[in-house]
Parts: sequence; structure tokens; C-alpha cells
Amino acid sequence: MRLAVALAVSLALSACGGSKQPAADPPKPAATDNRSLYERLGGTPAITAVVEEFVATTGSDPRISAFFVNADVPRLKQMMVDHICSITGGTCTYSGKSMKESHTGMHVKAEHFAAFMDDLAKTLDKLNVPAREKGEVLAAFEGMKPDVVEP
Repeated sequence: MRLAVALAVSLALSACGGSKQPAADPPKPAATDNRSLYERLGGTPAITAVVEEFVATTGSDPRISAFFVNADVPRLKQMMVDHICSITGGTCTYSGKSMKESHTGMHVKAEHFAAFMDDLAKTLDKLNVPAREKGEVLAAFEGMKPDVVEP
């Protein structure tokens, strides 16, 4: 009889949620990803994909396409990949001119730079670059503004 009562109480408690289950561990905060931006972006293949899309976007943007009319597009793409790779922590070596040197005399104004940044942001969004990485890429390019924009 005691066994039947104990079993009935046990079943009743478990049906009512009264059984003592071990508490689930609280969720752990996401580990910080300390890899370089280059690695978090996906390395050279991902940077190359961004550059391909970005060059197509800027080349068809009437706000800034005139700056690319006489460009050696394959060379431009390679220089951009190397530059982005190097400034994001990759092992590439950028051997092109400095940003100031390469943009002197182009008469790039603040509105042109803003269009460039807008196109870059759209490209990063289109390729689903995560927010953290997108912000870091945009900040890196924004830091070049004084060397690109002429007064």
C-alpha cells in the first residue's frame, strides 16, 4: 500500500511540475571573436567578391562613375583587394600609391566620397557582411577621407 501511495504522489507531483529537475545553465554570453577583420570577412576570396561587386556598383553610379571611365579595371580591382587585405590584417602587401598620391588632382569632393561610402555600404549589405565587420570596413574607409577628398 505504501508503494502505491508513494507512486501516486510521485506521479501527481511530476504531472504538476513538482518534480525537482536540475535547473538549466543560464545562457553564456557569446564569445568575442578576436580574429582579424580579414579572417572574419572570409579572407581574400570574400574580399575579392566584395571588390567585384563594389567596382560594378560604383562604375554604374552616375554620382561617381566618371572617376572610373579611364581606369584599368583589372588593375584597380587587384589594388583594391591587396589594399583591403592589408588594412584588415591579411598577409597581402599593398604596393600601390598612397591614397593621397592616387587621388591628388582627381577633384574628389565630399559628396563624391559620400556616394562612394554609400555604394560600399550597399555592397556590404548585398553580400550579407555582418554588422560588426561592415562597421569596421566602413570606418577604415572613412579614415581615408582626408587623403582622398580635396578641399
